[in-house]
Amino acid sequence: MGIVSTTKLVVNKNNLQKTKVLEETYSDELAPNQVLFEVDTFSLTSNNITYGVLGEQLKYWQFFPAEEGYGIIPVWGFADVVVSNHPEVKVGQRFYGYYPMGTHLLVTAGRVSPFGFSDKTPHREGLASVYNFYSYTANDPSFTSETEALNALFRPLFTTSFLIDYHLVDENFFNATQIVITSASSKTAQALAFLLAERKKQHRLNINIVGLTSNTNLDFVKNLGWYDKVLPYDNLDQLNTNETFVVVDFTGNHNTQYQLQTTLGESLVYNCLVGLVDWQNLKGEKPLPKKGAIFFAPNHAAKRQQELGVAGFQQKIGIAWQQFINTIGSSLSVKEHHGAQELESVYKSMLNGKIDPQEGHMVRLQ
Repeated sequence: MGIVSTTKLVVNKNNLQKTKVLEETYSDELAPNQVLFEVDTFSLTSNNITYGVLGEQLKYWQFFPAEEGYGIIPVWGFADVVVSNHPEVKVGQRFYGYYPMGTHLLVTAGRVSPFGFSDKTPHREGLASVYNFYSYTANDPSFTSETEALNALFRPLFTTSFLIDYHLVDENFFNATQIVITSASSKTAQALAFLLAERKKQHRLNINIVGLTSNTNLDFVKNLGWYDKVLPYDNLDQLNTNETFVVVDFTGNHNTQYQLQTTLGESLVYNCLVGLVDWQNLKGEKPLPKKGAIFFAPNHAAKRQQELGVAGFQQKIGIAWQQFINTIGSSLSVKEHHGAQELESVYKSMLNGKIDPQEGHMVRLQ
């Protein structure tokens, strides 16, 4: 019997600043249909911080259980099969999917297709299916060795943006003429702005795409070229309240929400709450005039898969994705971090909002 040594980073559920690096072992004698992944590389974005902030509320802590009081924040990345007890999953195959901040993951493969399989480990039953699927990279044309970092950094965020765009189109943009996107420099916001700008150009839509960002990131967001107007957060008085507005909020900042709701008033026809980039300012002294609608991407993904079929849904995303990465690749600098110490460092920088939006962060723990 062989022993596999593993490393993982856990965070305190009640204090995300508090982390621990744990070592443990797996036996390489697996139960039927079990597969042991060795995680090669994964991305860290503000999306992962949202997973931590909403870990209890949206069950993110349940994907990779940890000791009492601690949780493992999920990440998107690539792993190789190092041990397999499933006849259709072979050692050496590479899969893209949802992994822990760690070196290994033990899963139970369900029905295997040429495109991948879902983890059927009991503790993941009932969780959002989109997070349980592992995609076999050899049979997915979206994955190449040259674009792996872009896939890990942007693909899950791009899917969320694709679903928001689809939803807004379904609702005819709620008859709004102004689409305001907060945290306009964040990767999910960039993807949404790209999709809306492409749609506006192709269909000559009467909408304006407005990005809200910090003064620090103002030039960066303007230079993206997808926003019709870019404003710092302290210039909301420049919004024309004679128009009608959709807000897509990626910040979660209470005061920003309060200012938008009070400034726009009845002109705000749909308030879409997506992310928690500014997770340290979720509360404020003044109650919000009205609540927004939380956008939970897995529910919208399930709806679109039902409408289009899984293959049709993936095809639509794939076409848009290829257009996006052809555009975004040259404007992003990918930084790679090695080992648990560097993971802790970049995680805390991300947690505290000290990340340059022009950078993408990839981690290798091995």
